[in-house]
Amino acid sequence: LLEGENLSLISRSLKENLKKMMKYSTVCAKLAVLDLIIVDELRGAESEPFAIFQGQLTNDSDLINDAIASSNANNVECAHFRRFYSAFWRADYIQAEASSQVLLSLPSSKRPKLISIYFYFFRGLLAFRRYRENNSEEQLRIGIETICKLEFWSQYAPSNFENKLFLLNAEQYASLPNIYEAKTQYEASINSARDNGRLHEQGLAFELMGNFLSSVTSYEPSEAMKCWKNAYLCYLQWGAKEKAACLFKEHNLNVFDVDSCGNPLKHSR
Repeated sequence: LLEGENLSLISRSLKENLKKMMKYSTVCAKLAVLDLIIVDELRGAESEPFAIFQGQLTNDSDLINDAIASSNANNVECAHFRRFYSAFWRADYIQAEASSQVLLSLPSSKRPKLISIYFYFFRGLLAFRRYRENNSEEQLRIGIETICKLEFWSQYAPSNFENKLFLLNAEQYASLPNIYEAKTQYEASINSARDNGRLHEQGLAFELMGNFLSSVTSYEPSEAMKCWKNAYLCYLQWGAKEKAACLFKEHNLNVFDVDSCGNPLKHSR
């Protein structure tokens, strides 16, 4: 899910293996249900993942309370992270901010782990957005600190962080604003995400670049539209039909001439 694998394949695999997970590890099954909720949300698909619990657990709040009752700090943190992740992709930035504060308040969040990479990445993007909305120096500080964290982590796995760093830098330059550097970093993030197989983050970079270009008077509206169309294609290829549909509606896209954008999925090498 976090690495951008096709959502339909993830959904199918989770549904096929949920019963086995329940048989051998209910802890894993509970986390899998949380993943399935996000996956099918992005796909715009109806599902009833909580049916596996036969009425004992009916929503993610029940799962969080269950994890708290069993002193399972990892599941508590994972559940709140998934709330944050889901809210970000739904563009519910108020909920994403609230969920991020809950996550930061958890003692377990102080220990670095895989989801920390994605949490701080999306939190940094959120911070730069909030800075541009209300000119909060605190939000700018959070964004810059996030860049520093990812620069440190990237020493150990450059290919995992490259596109994320480019995108955070782009959002920082967009916030200053430095138009030339912002555009350069957006393009670098798009190319890096494509070359490293992170289709969802390629789509996100296209979307954010479109948002930026639409705010710059020196660029024609068609430039932003081209980015949004490419984001739409990336999201569809990822399997996130609901996310693509929301983007389509928000920007009134005409995808019939989407070929004019070129192929955003084609590798440059």
